[in-house]
Amino acid sequence: MVRLLTSRREMPPGLRRAYLLVLTPAALLAPLPLLWTQGASRSAVLLYELTLLLLWWRARGGRTVRASDAMLNLAGLLYLGWLAFETVTLRLGLLRSVAHLLLFTALAKLASLKRPSEARLALLVIFLLTLAAASSSTHVSSILYFAAMAWIGFRTLSQLGVLADFEEAPPDRVLESVPTPGLTGVALLAGAAFTAPLFIALPRLHGPFAVAPFRIEDAFSRTLSADRVDLESFGAAKRSDRVILRLSSKPELSFTAREGLRLREAVFTEYQDGVWVREPWSGRRRGERAAYAAEAVAGEPLQSVVSFDLNVFGQGFLFLPYGTAAVRVDRGRTLELPDGVIQASSGRGPVHYQAEVRRRPERGPGKDAISLADVPEEIQKFAIQLTGDLSTPRAISRRIAELFLRDFVYTLDPPKATGDPLVHFLLRSKAGHCEHFASAAAMILASRGVPARLVTGSYGGESGLFSRSMVVRAQNLHAWVEADLDGAGFEVFDPTPPAGVPPAFRPFSMLSRLSALAREIEFFYDRRILGFDSTDQVAAVEAARESLGAATSALLSLKGHASRLLSPGFAAALLSVAFTALIVLRALGGARKGPGPATRAYLALRRLLARRSGPVAASVAPAEVARLFGLAVPEAGKDARAVASIYCASAFGGIEPDPEARRELKQSLRRLRRLT
Repeated sequence: MVRLLTSRREMPPGLRRAYLLVLTPAALLAPLPLLWTQGASRSAVLLYELTLLLLWWRARGGRTVRASDAMLNLAGLLYLGWLAFETVTLRLGLLRSVAHLLLFTALAKLASLKRPSEARLALLVIFLLTLAAASSSTHVSSILYFAAMAWIGFRTLSQLGVLADFEEAPPDRVLESVPTPGLTGVALLAGAAFTAPLFIALPRLHGPFAVAPFRIEDAFSRTLSADRVDLESFGAAKRSDRVILRLSSKPELSFTAREGLRLREAVFTEYQDGVWVREPWSGRRRGERAAYAAEAVAGEPLQSVVSFDLNVFGQGFLFLPYGTAAVRVDRGRTLELPDGVIQASSGRGPVHYQAEVRRRPERGPGKDAISLADVPEEIQKFAIQLTGDLSTPRAISRRIAELFLRDFVYTLDPPKATGDPLVHFLLRSKAGHCEHFASAAAMILASRGVPARLVTGSYGGESGLFSRSMVVRAQNLHAWVEADLDGAGFEVFDPTPPAGVPPAFRPFSMLSRLSALAREIEFFYDRRILGFDSTDQVAAVEAARESLGAATSALLSLKGHASRLLSPGFAAALLSVAFTALIVLRALGGARKGPGPATRAYLALRRLLARRSGPVAASVAPAEVARLFGLAVPEAGKDARAVASIYCASAFGGIEPDPEARRELKQSLRRLRRLT
């Protein structure tokens, strides 16, 4: 009963202060990724950080905050009401609501520590907050966050283990002297040694992370999907900095800083209430003639061969430059469709392919266009009002571009539409992203009888680490129109105002090359870590098997040559030389033998004295060292004299310590270290 009552007793202020100082570093670092991943409100995270800094500052000054139970109960009731309102009304997403709840709980626990068990509960809340923050990011910087949290986490656990033995406030030097670096290093290395085989052996998902307030994976799969693209998801996907693909060409593609590289991905001709859809056509499999190859002109000069590494999200399409005449895919199944689009049907994961690019105008293959029946009636009336006095397709396209440039605004956060999103964009909001502009332009052209269609893909990119490398991110995703403006086929018409067109390829500069190194690391992380799926695992096993087979064949061949070249006499001479060399090495090793146990013990005694009383000159005699040690630590004088005596007998008298004396040396050193 006495122990039970003692365990329920509140901690004294000094011990509460020590617990708060130990837990604060981990609590400060835990939610930081949420500031950049939109996994929590930035205002909530900043308020949390400022409140924690206030608690830490007051604890450092010896004025620990102790919130009363009544205050915490009132704050908890008020927050539960706000959480219910946030979840039902604002609908920010599950991750945001959970993150906000964890932030509030962590602050409440740290501000009201009463018993050691509550400190352990606060540590659990911090751990859950770390999981929420880590689950909101797939960026390569997550590795740095994991490493920092692991280091601080092990230090926090070690210091909490020391605090568990105290019932009163310990001296500050107790917590500062906890030997955490070695323990942390060993734990991290052991974790890496155990997780590396599991990482290679277990099946993996691409990007197994949750993102808020919308799921980036959903935005990607809807924006880059085979059969469906809606106006809302396109703007959401462009907010991400995810690497979509990397390309290199031999020789380099010719494009300028003014006219960037345009990669054609998907073509859409059917529109239904704000959603562009594709018919589930059954295309031809790889190996047959594609639409690109079918329209290649004999004798057309080859401009370059472009190699792509594409991160496919869902059932996506291959990104291809205009002028592509042939495509070769390394692995996975593809479908080549009549409109020149090539669908990668191998599911999630990286795809490597090459495209032969010819020198030809930017014309899209195929003949499909938007049907007038799919154009909303309001847009048809608007098209007549806007371009009714014009008769040529090119003049109509110029009128559309001038209107968008003069009266419309580009934004990734357009006003919420009432009714059809395109009608709302054209007639009411006049604000939207590139897919709004391209969709509206295609609809107006179709209303006037001009064959047109929506095209999605990318524009521009970033220079890679090497001169022929280029990185395309989700921020470079773009939409435009292909329209038959001169009767010669579908040409590119981009009605988006310049403010909404992604930046073109940036030329060489030292700053761009330095920043490109980080992008190359990020692409490697996205390709080889997040995208290391079952196909990559099979390829790695096959490569290891082939390497092992080649090594085995080499050893067998070497064995055959050795059996033919080595005679019995030569083998005996070789063995005798090796035996003689072994004897010589052992003799040299014995001559260079290190100091004995007595010398090592005496050197340890000098180091302990230097740590306690300052540097010890080399000329100080062993007896004087023992005397000085006895003055510094009186209870250790006997052990110091014993170590010095055994050392003098060994170094000057040639008497090596027997096993019993060695045991005494070890015990004496152990006591000396404990006392100092």
